Amino acid sequence: MSLYLERYAWPHELFPRYQPPDNLSLIVVIPSFKEPDILGALHALNDCKEPTNAVLLIVVVNESESASSEVKKVNQLTIQQLENYQSKYPLLVTHQILPNKKAGVGLARKIGMDEAIRIFRKVGNDGAIICYDADCRCDTNYLDEIELAYSDPSMQAGIIFYEHQLHRDNHSAIVDYELYLRYYIDALRFARFPYAHQTLGSCITVRASMYEKVGGMNTRKAGEDFYFLNKTIPHGGFEEINSTTIRPSDRVSDRVPFGTGKAVNELLNSIDEYEVYHPNTFEDLKLFIDKLDSFWNEDDWKVPMSVRTFLGEDWVDQIKKLKSHVSSQDAFRKRFHQWFDAFKILKYVHFCRDEFYQNVELEEALEWLRTKHFFLKGKKESYLVQLRYLDRGKA
Repeated sequence: MSLYLERYAWPHELFPRYQPPDNLSLIVVIPSFKEPDILGALHALNDCKEPTNAVLLIVVVNESESASSEVKKVNQLTIQQLENYQSKYPLLVTHQILPNKKAGVGLARKIGMDEAIRIFRKVGNDGAIICYDADCRCDTNYLDEIELAYSDPSMQAGIIFYEHQLHRDNHSAIVDYELYLRYYIDALRFARFPYAHQTLGSCITVRASMYEKVGGMNTRKAGEDFYFLNKTIPHGGFEEINSTTIRPSDRVSDRVPFGTGKAVNELLNSIDEYEVYHPNTFEDLKLFIDKLDSFWNEDDWKVPMSVRTFLGEDWVDQIKKLKSHVSSQDAFRKRFHQWFDAFKILKYVHFCRDEFYQNVELEEALEWLRTKHFFLKGKKESYLVQLRYLDRGKA
């Protein structure tokens, strides 16, 4: 048994009698909490072209110890549906009652992904674990393209290209929210942050050995995807799989403190224009990151006031300390971005919002993005179509 499974994994093996095929290469992990239409998600997977090697599906139906009778009823219906479901791929289902303190999507993902590690180890394969949500849809080449990506041994983790489902009732809200998500990542790319990638949980893929290397999935009730990728991406071997598409739901939800469902709900109930982080935040961030060569040479320590104030009076000493642990400029850059990582950048962005630059309306931010980063035409809906195209790397 591995050190990870001994010390850090969910302690209970879920399917001890399951014997995986020798050619198992992909395991899809699906958390399911109060999901009325999980069969739609499974239909999409079953419609996929079969990869060369074997695929396994694991569904983690979960609820807290204090779950309401409504949640329990829906979950029981889900289990009944899954028991009778004729799946093209082997389907393993577990029902987990989670402690109130930890109950949530993070722990549910972890339980399923940890079990995937156990199953891969039974056959000695270093396959890919795929995160998929119970309300998602996917393209028919979804499994095929993931398998192809991981046929390259250097591939350690990756994010699937996504496009939210656009239903009539929520159309305006989900357009705004996806535009915000794309604006934020594209603004970070403008600032030359090297680890700027989308962080939706239903888009994550990771090789089994890398999953163990980074300590597995965390147990956060929300944001588990962001924190997992923040510690995974800097290890290298991370790619965007843009040749297929995952389609997260646009439904309203209040199950987690932030995320798509909550954002859509708030947008639908707001009469104000959607506001996002001020472009000046990313202009300042770019000026800071562009100074890395000067920091290495110690010839220019001038940085924007917002950055200096955020980092504190000893910020120069902090960077000199980073330099003292490396012997080359490339190593310094890598160490710098391990320190000033996606989480620290998010804290900086929030600091700027609160202390320097008030949020601006989404359309103003998109206009900035158009002039600085992309050549966009039209308004919101048109911007979304174009950003999807450009973010996929078609330009």
